[in-house]
Amino acid sequence: MRTSLPTTAAALVLTAAGTLGSAGTAVAASAPGTAAPADPAVRTAADRIMNLTYKEFATTEHVAPFNWTNDGCSVPLKFTPYKEVFRPACNLHDFGYRNYGGGHELKLSPVRETKNWIDGRFLTEMKRICDDRYPLPVGHTACQVAARAYYEAVNKTPTADKAFFGHY
Repeated sequence: MRTSLPTTAAALVLTAAGTLGSAGTAVAASAPGTAAPADPAVRTAADRIMNLTYKEFATTEHVAPFNWTNDGCSVPLKFTPYKEVFRPACNLHDFGYRNYGGGHELKLSPVRETKNWIDGRFLTEMKRICDDRYPLPVGHTACQVAARAYYEAVNKTPTADKAFFGHY
C-alpha cells in the first residue's frame, strides 16, 4: 500500500537520488507492456515523489535522473476553467508518465498497473485541490465533477495510453 510521506523524508530521498545520475536509468523494455527492472533506488525515489501531495510536489527540488518537464493540463471540453486550478496535479501526473512510462528514458514501470496508480494519484490530488479551494458545496461539487472528467480523460482513452506506453 502506498502512502504519502512527510516532505522531510522525501527531501532526504531526493538528495540521495540526485547522486545517482545516469547510472540510475533503466534499460528499455524489450516488448510493449513489459519492463526491464529499474534501479531500485531510482524507483524508490520516484515512488516517494509520486506519493507527495500536490503542494509538496510543487516545492520539490528537481533532481536527476528524473524528467521534470510538463505540458500543463489537457482540458476536457466543458471544463476549461479548471485548467489552471488542476495544474499542480497535472504536473505531478506528467512526472509520473515521463518517468514510469515507456515513452521516455527511465521507463521505471511501463505497465497498466502503474499507469492506473499514476492516474489514481492524479484524481486524488485533484480532489485534494477541490477540498482546499472550494469550501462551499456548490463550488466543491462542480470541482469534483471536473476532477472526475479529467481523470476519465487520462485513464480511459487511447491517446492517454499512447502518452504513457509510447505506442498504441
